[in-house]
Amino acid sequence: MFELDKNLKSIILEHLSEDGMSISALSRLLKEKGIKMHRLELSGYLKALSDLNVLRERDIKPSKVFSPCQSKKKTIYQQLGEIVSQEESEDDRRANLALFVLCKLLRRAVFDKELRMCGLSGSPNSRRANDKERAEAASILVKAGMKITTNDVALVSAANLSQAYSKVVGNLLIEMVGLRQLIAETTQKTLLEE
Repeated sequence: MFELDKNLKSIILEHLSEDGMSISALSRLLKEKGIKMHRLELSGYLKALSDLNVLRERDIKPSKVFSPCQSKKKTIYQQLGEIVSQEESEDDRRANLALFVLCKLLRRAVFDKELRMCGLSGSPNSRRANDKERAEAASILVKAGMKITTNDVALVSAANLSQAYSKVVGNLLIEMVGLRQLIAETTQKTLLEE
């Protein structure tokens, strides 16, 4: 199809204004960028982005107009950085907890670059990933569209923060899935007897 440094979603979002664009206008724009895509294929792709709440779809007869959704979702890294910052006050402890959570959640070594994407600057309790662990993690990230250079350092957590992990992952789930309105405001102090 086409080879790009940026994926199609990024290109579309970059060029959409709040007023939006029709499928025809987006098709012309992509063609100017050297991306040849059939209008039906583009229409399906835009509909999928709309279903995922990345784009907003409006009917302005005779066209469908797509514009970016107002609420841009935060990445898992941004969400994790915010949650860890609420749990820990010290930079090194934040980085330590974030690395532990990412290693356990993603089941792989984590690049220092990923910790920085969390907005964290501390030094975690970790060891450098061996060649096999690093190669596996790099392969996964490259497939996901992230650029990894030979200078990027991969880390494996040397901490054991299982109790904190459960709390952080619970809070991450609440924020990312949007469960906040379903959470009880107070916690039960006593158990009811049957």
